[in-house]
Amino acid sequence: MNLHEAVTTLVFYTLQSGLLLAIGLLLPTVLRLRHPQTLLIYWQLLLIAVLLLPLAPLDWASRAVVPDLRLEGLRVEAVVTDALPSTLPGLSWPLVVLVIGGVATLGVVRLLIGIGYLSSCRRNAHVLSPTPAPMLDLQARLGVEAPFLVSTRLSTPLTFGWLRPAVLLPVSFRELSVDQQEGVACHELLHVRRRDWPLTLIEELVRAVVWFHPAVWLILPRISLSRERVVDAETVRLTGKRRQYLEALWRVICSGRQAATAAALPLLGRRDLLDRVVWLQKENTMSKSRIAFTILVLTITVPAVGVFGANVFRTDAGSSLSMSSAPALNEAENDQQEAPESKLKTVSAESLCDEITHPVLVDKVDPAYPPSAREEKVMGTVIVETVISEEGAVEEIEVLESADERLSAAAVEAIKQWRFEPALCDGDPVSVYYNLTVNFRLE
Repeated sequence: MNLHEAVTTLVFYTLQSGLLLAIGLLLPTVLRLRHPQTLLIYWQLLLIAVLLLPLAPLDWASRAVVPDLRLEGLRVEAVVTDALPSTLPGLSWPLVVLVIGGVATLGVVRLLIGIGYLSSCRRNAHVLSPTPAPMLDLQARLGVEAPFLVSTRLSTPLTFGWLRPAVLLPVSFRELSVDQQEGVACHELLHVRRRDWPLTLIEELVRAVVWFHPAVWLILPRISLSRERVVDAETVRLTGKRRQYLEALWRVICSGRQAATAAALPLLGRRDLLDRVVWLQKENTMSKSRIAFTILVLTITVPAVGVFGANVFRTDAGSSLSMSSAPALNEAENDQQEAPESKLKTVSAESLCDEITHPVLVDKVDPAYPPSAREEKVMGTVIVETVISEEGAVEEIEVLESADERLSAAAVEAIKQWRFEPALCDGDPVSVYYNLTVNFRLE
């Protein structure tokens, strides 16, 4: 694993996703977007965009122009590259994949254990009998036939199941008033009609698999909260009993919670329930024209930010398999020629020069990218120390630093065939020690 390439890729990936994530999180606040259904759709699309942006085919995007920063005549990029080790001891891609996959596996196992627990709760639950008349009326009005089951192992009402969904209720549900029961039942039946349970299950799988991405932890809670607010608003609209429904939510907040169920599905915690209660107590209306304007701004701004980030913060390392090492060599040559003239070390100790010039490359053979290295996408820098003779030939090549032995062999084989205009010591040709850098990149 080449550390410079890994760090560069990680930085560009972070900048691309981070810019879109930061602007995407800020926009609803700036635009004062309060419509829950619009927010729900927006958060879902933003999560998809942030996760997939670095994987999008952006061949049409222009290459970012990186400033040519120099430090005492040397390119800062070269200084940083030389300062970083080519590999990290004990670090390899298989190890990284193993760690990421291991944590993801634990997350999936945790989710499966929770689903198994809820399945057990459903099997051991009993049908709510008698079922209050308002709840039967709600089933008819909504066209939903999900059964109401009472479980002694739950303290929170929830919807469970996809093909045969059911509403699981805690024993404390019987202690609610008829109006409160109607509100809770309407909320859960709306989840069934919207088929929210499969969506939340998919979101939890995303959380488990892509656990390392900040967007998962920042956006998924907003998706869950927006979904609950959508259902809360519809519940109040259908029942017309806001106060009773708020009282029912307070009863849920004050009740105990089962850790196993909280670990299984995104059952909203106390803080989310409090947010829902506070939100329901306010007037959160937005006119249709205001909603349309906000959607228009979001539709234009978010893609624009994504395209901007993809163009400005872009690295082509490993993005294609076209070999390009010659341009890097030219850059190295230009750097050496444009840097202030420095004293070169001559091979002969007797050569004392008042003025000495650098060798000038006049005939170059591009190194052949080793096929096996190209297939494995091995990239890196090879630095060699050579002697440029009085005739301009390259002699005594010694590899000082290399990312891979195959790259070293290819670089040495090519450098042997290079020809220079020799260095001049007070106008006379002289043999000098000279370092050359060859960058192997897959673009």
